Amino acid sequence: MHIRYLHLAVGVLVGACVLDVASPSEGQAQARPRAVTDRAIARGKALYEGRGQCAGCHGVRGEGTEVGEPLAAGTWKLGDGSYDWLTKVIRHSGIAARGRDGDPLPMRGPTLLSEREVREVAAYVWSISRQRTSSGPS
Repeated sequence: MHIRYLHLAVGVLVGACVLDVASPSEGQAQARPRAVTDRAIARGKALYEGRGQCAGCHGVRGEGTEVGEPLAAGTWKLGDGSYDWLTKVIRHSGIAARGRDGDPLPMRGPTLLSEREVREVAAYVWSISRQRTSSGPS
């Protein structure tokens, strides 16, 4: 009878370890927000690559460049990577911010994109950034 309980305990322990290893990262665990529709993602991608001028610094697929942080993988340094946080960052990015070289970043957000367009770019970035994790509380 004790062997049966030992097998059960080992099975639970192994199952817990497998679940822990296979669990999604913090960024992946967030449920898809209602505003992140397929249409918003597609429009956001077009803006990201075009008029929003995001790809020039962050790379065409969000892989990052010498002057812009990667968006598709890695650790968020300034927040949690949520759709709402991304919307705020995109709306205000570049305002009083400095690049890796210390030079001021060009103005973005409200001077370049409408509120709807900011939300669409946020939807696209949210969709490509599910491999990212938060560095802690924001």
